[in-house]
Amino acid sequence: MIDKKYLLLGVSLCMLNACNEPKSVTLEGSLDGIQTDSIYLYQVNNEHYGNVKLIESIAVTDGKFVYPADSIETGLYCFSLQNMERGEYLQQYANLFLEPKSMQLTLGKDKYEHLSLHATGSALQEQYEALQKAKYVAGNRAVLDSLDNMFYEAREKGDQKEMERIREVSMPYYDSASEQTRKLISEEIDKNKGSYFGLYLYYTYRFQNHTFNTVEEIDEVRNFIGGFDETSKQSSMYAKMQEGLDKLAQCAVGSAAPAITGIDLEGNTVSLSDFKGKYVLVDFWFAGCHWCRLETPYLLKTYNAFKDKGFTIYGVSTDRREEDWKKAIEEDKSYWNQVLLQKDDVKKVLETYCIVGFPHIILVDPEGKIVAKELRGDDLYNTCLLYTSPSPRDR
Repeated sequence: MIDKKYLLLGVSLCMLNACNEPKSVTLEGSLDGIQTDSIYLYQVNNEHYGNVKLIESIAVTDGKFVYPADSIETGLYCFSLQNMERGEYLQQYANLFLEPKSMQLTLGKDKYEHLSLHATGSALQEQYEALQKAKYVAGNRAVLDSLDNMFYEAREKGDQKEMERIREVSMPYYDSASEQTRKLISEEIDKNKGSYFGLYLYYTYRFQNHTFNTVEEIDEVRNFIGGFDETSKQSSMYAKMQEGLDKLAQCAVGSAAPAITGIDLEGNTVSLSDFKGKYVLVDFWFAGCHWCRLETPYLLKTYNAFKDKGFTIYGVSTDRREEDWKKAIEEDKSYWNQVLLQKDDVKKVLETYCIVGFPHIILVDPEGKIVAKELRGDDLYNTCLLYTSPSPRDR
């Protein structure tokens, strides 16, 4: 017969162990008005361009799902009904901030049949939702959505005159919305400086949208993010920023221009190093880039002015189709040194030159060092004039 005191002791120990067992950290969700047997969780790498990475396919049973969250890295994610592994492009998704905390989620659709999501249990998610609402107001989305719908209706009717009228009427509203949104984001970054949410804001709305061209600019960013808390500094987002700054430092003004080799119009191999001893304006472009083609008159003016003064232009195209490249050169009369990058070289060249958008125009000196970046319009001519003109000492 078991002694009662031992029995009570055993029960007490079991209860104590149960109390000490860590509680499971889970995402518990339900679907509202959606019929599916799976949903897909993605990590958002770039919010502006919809760059996401599939994390998990989550089974749905009777409109509910559970997912363990204890190993989730804090950051921005999204849920979708589409599976990118099957080659599907994410047209509908709902963003949310996740932390290694238990959260309750409800996934449904709004009046426009877009995915909507409500979540509780995360302070970061509450901040994110508040930001989206503030952006909606600052960006005057109600008015802009109405103008967009009017434009689409006119386009469906083929009414070019009405489309142009709506476009002209809309521009002041879009300009005001952009300015107010920029002001809001700046205020939010200042308000959350030092916290993880502040780092997210800076990374998303400043760092990912900007190329830092000088060592001074890069050092300024390092000092800024160095003032954030330890939670921020332990995040992959912080590590990405430091890695990005290291890469930017390698192609900043004053650094050696990385090697480039392409095929010219006659099929010959031509490298940037072939022009060592001259000032070289390197123009990264492609035929379908409207803004690239708008720079051609400025490039032509600059080329004609300085081509006999130890200067040339080296056009570097990323076009996939050779015929598009050749046709654009013919149309623009841009008959300076033009090369087409081979398909396997495009990614490496874009990365080594820290190119995030086109056109990307830089000036390389006779020793092969980058002396100016992000040149546009009249700056092309004025910058080349500054470097190619002899100094008073040399006259």
